[in-house]
Amino acid sequence: MTVNAVQNDNSRLYTIVKATAAGAAGGYALKYLYPIQDQENSFNKKSMINYCRKLTNKAKVAEFKENGVKSKAQDVFVKIIESNDKDAFSHSGKQKKIKALGGENSLAGKEFIQIIRNVDETASTLMRRFARAYHIMLKDIRPTTPFIVAGAGIGFLAGFAHNVMKTDFNA
Repeated sequence: MTVNAVQNDNSRLYTIVKATAAGAAGGYALKYLYPIQDQENSFNKKSMINYCRKLTNKAKVAEFKENGVKSKAQDVFVKIIESNDKDAFSHSGKQKKIKALGGENSLAGKEFIQIIRNVDETASTLMRRFARAYHIMLKDIRPTTPFIVAGAGIGFLAGFAHNVMKTDFNA
């Protein structure tokens, strides 16, 4: 006759508690893993893009003003930003400014194109970072309780089902 050690950590209550705790932890993790729904997204993407571009443009103007010495292209860029011309950054608006600077092959025209390209790249990088932070913030402000309760409920039911379907009973 063999002697087995008594293991009390596999009791029916312990199984339910362990499954409920695992379900609650899974529910909390699901809060951050579940994708953002349209109802949660209350921010207009176009306004976010415009805000990032305005920030980048103002930073570039401040940089040019700090340096003191401005080229013709830098001066035109500063005047565009300070005038708040809405059509200045449209394709036709940029072409007019480039023609006024001497064309695409002139040194001032090439510098103006480079300034616009640099500002666009910086704005797009800023927008990606802002969008990522906004996405994380949306997930963070979700209410946690429904996810934990749902996860704990599923864990409880799984632990209960495990106990009901258990076949190795100790008499």
